[in-house]
Amino acid sequence: MRRTYIGVMAAAAIALAGAAGCGQAQQAAEDAAGQAQDAAGQAASQAQDAAGQGGGALAQQTQQQIQQLLQASPLTFAPESAELSDAQKNTLQQVATAMKTTNVTVTVETHAGYPDAQQAQELSQQRADAISQALVDAGVAPDKIKTDPKGNTAAQGDAALQTQFSVQQ
Repeated sequence: MRRTYIGVMAAAAIALAGAAGCGQAQQAAEDAAGQAQDAAGQAASQAQDAAGQGGGALAQQTQQQIQQLLQASPLTFAPESAELSDAQKNTLQQVATAMKTTNVTVTVETHAGYPDAQQAQELSQQRADAISQALVDAGVAPDKIKTDPKGNTAAQGDAALQTQFSVQQ
């Protein structure tokens, strides 16, 4: 997309310079177009290098960005609830933005601290569904979201109210 935009701008500059009959301006525009193409090529090369490394660098960068968002505004549910607050929805909007720019997949791990395993699993699933739906509503493709509702098998007490995200390329 960046390359197309730069190409269109360069072509427009050349056309304007040609129409004005300015040889020097036309040469300057052609030079600028060449520099823009070089810059776009370098950016594409860097993206290919990152992809050639298995996308690990992008996934790691996105994981760090999501972790920073969640540290600033944790996705912690109220006991016995799967409702998202407006602040949590805003955080998920920011998570979605990070995901869309790097095209990564996330796994959302939720918990619930009920002593009854079935009840805990159901609430954990509801929490995972609420988060997944908020991400989809924010523009993330459903196939880029995986859920892992743990119920009461991995966390108890206050830890069962928290949500974890892991990023894969």
